[in-house]
Amino acid sequence: MTRSVILWTLAAIAGVVLVAGVTYAASGLSSQTIGLSSEPLSSGEELAPAATRSPDTTAADRAAARRRAVARRRAAARRAQARAERRKRARERAGATPSAAPSAAPTVAPTAAPTVDDDSGSGSDDSSGRGRGRGRGGDDD
Repeated sequence: MTRSVILWTLAAIAGVVLVAGVTYAASGLSSQTIGLSSEPLSSGEELAPAATRSPDTTAADRAAARRRAVARRRAAARRAQARAERRKRARERAGATPSAAPSAAPTVAPTAAPTVDDDSGSGSDDSSGRGRGRGRGGDDD
């Protein structure tokens, strides 16, 4: 055997040993219990903040909320009134403008009705029965 064959064989064996070592190390890491799975369910209770009572709304808070609600309703009523006024003015302007005098309508001469082809397939077409969107349209039967 030549020297290069021996070197290549040793390199291959070293590669197999290296891969086996990395695989063993990876399986050792993945089998460890880490994180919360190894802790009991009650272990994090001391980390949560203590429960506090929500403050009750005072009479002043309720009165302020009522005042805000009344102010919102009044503002909505003012906006509706302003909208109605604008519509009323627009209708008055539309009615006050002089309309154009009606002109004589041009007379249209009657024309002959076009002939209609019913596409029954009995005419000069190829009578294949295939139209658009009905599968293959070619004559390769």
